[in-house]
Amino acid sequence: MGRKKWLTWLLAAALLALPGCGKAQEQDEKPEILVTLTDPPTEPPTTEPTTEPTTEPVLVRVEDPLQTPHIFFHSLIVDPSLAFDNDGEDDGYNIYMTTVREFEEILRQLYDNGYVMVREHDIAVETEDGFEPGEIWLPEGKKPVIISQDDVNYYDYMQGDGFATRLVLQNGKVLCEYEDKGRTLTGAYDLIPILDAFVEEHPDFSFNGARAVIAVTGYSGAFGYKALDDPASPDYEAECRQAKAIADALRKNGYEIASHSYGHINFTKSSYNSVERDTLRWEERIGNVIGGSDILIYPFGADITHDVSLNSYEYSSKFRLLYDHGFRYYLHVDNTNSAWIQLSRRYVRQARRNLDGFRLYHYPEKMKDLMQDPEAVLDDRRPLPVPKI
Repeated sequence: MGRKKWLTWLLAAALLALPGCGKAQEQDEKPEILVTLTDPPTEPPTTEPTTEPTTEPVLVRVEDPLQTPHIFFHSLIVDPSLAFDNDGEDDGYNIYMTTVREFEEILRQLYDNGYVMVREHDIAVETEDGFEPGEIWLPEGKKPVIISQDDVNYYDYMQGDGFATRLVLQNGKVLCEYEDKGRTLTGAYDLIPILDAFVEEHPDFSFNGARAVIAVTGYSGAFGYKALDDPASPDYEAECRQAKAIADALRKNGYEIASHSYGHINFTKSSYNSVERDTLRWEERIGNVIGGSDILIYPFGADITHDVSLNSYEYSSKFRLLYDHGFRYYLHVDNTNSAWIQLSRRYVRQARRNLDGFRLYHYPEKMKDLMQDPEAVLDDRRPLPVPKI
């Protein structure tokens, strides 16, 4: 017998001698080795990596948060055919308002251009030594931007002109009511729910959950709840609860709320006594209901002084009044720079840029730092030419 055949015979004999290796045993029981192979191990093999490879972006600290642009809007036009129907408000809407379609395109271009929303309180923080630039960490190549909306009040003169009518709360989300041919619709008919939907689709457009700054006056209530300005109204208590619930939900969802004064006054031209009366009324009628604010957005963009030197507020009696009432962030309007922020020991002062019909039509080239193709933003349903201011 050759050596190879002898080894084969010896191996077969050894296998037959093992218990359980007969044919009947193979039919009744699964060989132990197969059980081991078919049951997955409870722990990964020690030779394999124990963690998944990370796909998190590399975060880089923003070198100069004081170069953060701040853009703002008013109520968005839902239906241009109603806004521009020759009822006497057309020119104002055309100059100062932005359509829903335009806003959505602006968001898309901001995102494509690498911008990420941050809060007003992210750019500067108050310390024992005064205000200092905040720490903002964004993915490499990203840039911060602040968005705000003025007059989130839904004034009476806008009724029937293709705008939302008020904010409402559903399942923790802030939505809008909109009147359409006698029907009350609820959905994304203004900046807040549109912005929320965009962030849901693009969560990296928001730094730490940041949303927009929402500014309200007081002479027509807030968020569409007009009884806030009339304590004698039978709807006063119910509407106060509703407005407070909306304010709480906004803050919880990353929004900041600002005073836009009570009577939409011009802070440059108004006397000290007028500013005092207005500030007290906003606190009494609005701030005490929705939680107050340390952000003041000047109506008309009219600052208390034209002096922009450092510490220029320190000698202003109006500033001392506003400071004593808790305001620390003061926002005006100025399109001469892409961004302008001033830090002092006691305040933050910032310029905002309006992205409305006037700017979109007359100065699209001034928005090239924000968007690659600002000319493509203009809604073709807007009457042209947009009037000049």
